[in-house]
Amino acid sequence: MAYIKGIDISNNNGSIDFSKVASDGVKYVYVKATEGATFQDSTMETFYSGSKDNGLKVGAYHFLVGTSTPEAQAQNFYNKIKDYQWDLVPMMDIETNFNGISDYVVRFITEFNKLSSLTLGVYSYTSFISYLTGIKDTIKNMPFWEANYNNDPWNLPGSFFTNRVGHQYTETGNVNGVSEECDLNSFTEGVLLDNASKAGEWILQDGKWWYRHSDGSYTTNGWEKINGSWYLFDAKGWMLYDWKQNGSNWYYLGRSNDGAMKSGWVLQDNKWYYLGDANDGSMKTGWQKIDGKWYYFNSNGEMQTGWIKYNGKDYCLYSNGEMIHDTIMYGYKFDSNGVATKLR
Repeated sequence: MAYIKGIDISNNNGSIDFSKVASDGVKYVYVKATEGATFQDSTMETFYSGSKDNGLKVGAYHFLVGTSTPEAQAQNFYNKIKDYQWDLVPMMDIETNFNGISDYVVRFITEFNKLSSLTLGVYSYTSFISYLTGIKDTIKNMPFWEANYNNDPWNLPGSFFTNRVGHQYTETGNVNGVSEECDLNSFTEGVLLDNASKAGEWILQDGKWWYRHSDGSYTTNGWEKINGSWYLFDAKGWMLYDWKQNGSNWYYLGRSNDGAMKSGWVLQDNKWYYLGDANDGSMKTGWQKIDGKWYYFNSNGEMQTGWIKYNGKDYCLYSNGEMIHDTIMYGYKFDSNGVATKLR
């Protein structure tokens, strides 16, 4: 899975030139729709049209407060967004703590699901998740967009959420076309409504697997997240497995009875590969910094050991693949970047 650059905006962001936003690599835009039981953001329509006119995917969010009933808030949100064609999962923004917050969240979800067939997601801060542990069984599988301003996309701690689809990693980002600093995000395709997790069942037919949704539909030519794992389906809807290329990236999808996209380190035929994290999974090549250490992978994705030459410079990698640096070994001095210079 590839990561997608996104922003989220509201009436606090002033005027926006969405053609410039699109030219800066932004693909996904979240706009504020509502807050509480009565507030409706007057810029939503303008931002929605500007995004759509420039080929950007758009989603809406509601800011949950404790001063009005969650049912009235869900109705306000639904009434504001119901007549638009959204691309991204609508989000409930939970970041203000008040008495009964967990009960409010459950009641908002229940009411929204009565009003709309759209998949609902949760936005919250890493530091706020602990307030929601009492209802984790209700929300743990919902699409989760996490705010953590570490300026390091997808470097996030574990939590009970199983379906993290976005990371808001700074609130002081700069994007062409936005006159002021704004929130920057990195999303997965799981935030798309078309890719939102759907209930269904696995079916084995003629020795091949496919996943039938409760409404009878099934995914073709693309990814789907099922029970917390990503799967890739071909043009006929069959689950793919083994090594497969999708776009410009290679993925390892396990065995014929598995198919879930693999991540992290993978050993095959005595060769090590690195496939990114659970939301990425693409085979890495070239220099990669993993857990604070540098490794080099050739064009086939195989981790290298021993001596290599890169851009005319010599490097040496331990037997575990880690780059040698800041030391003297084998008659060479290795600098902080790992470049080897022969000692006289």
